[in-house]
Amino acid sequence: MLMTVCARVSPSKFRTLEIWCDNSFRRRSEVVGMVLERILDMVEEYASIEQPVEEFVRRLRADRSQ
Repeated sequence: MLMTVCARVSPSKFRTLEIWCDNSFRRRSEVVGMVLERILDMVEEYASIEQPVEEFVRRLRADRSQ
């Protein structure tokens, strides 16, 4: 199943994505899809789907800073 994903990322994050993709044989959209799939796996495993996405992202940032 294909799904179009539209998002704005900061220039620094875009450069990070470009460098990451340059080190891969995959297209940028495939890399973004892989990352999104992993995040959805984390939501299913560790969080409630009913939880607002902003709260989940906030928790990810809090876990990273600890």
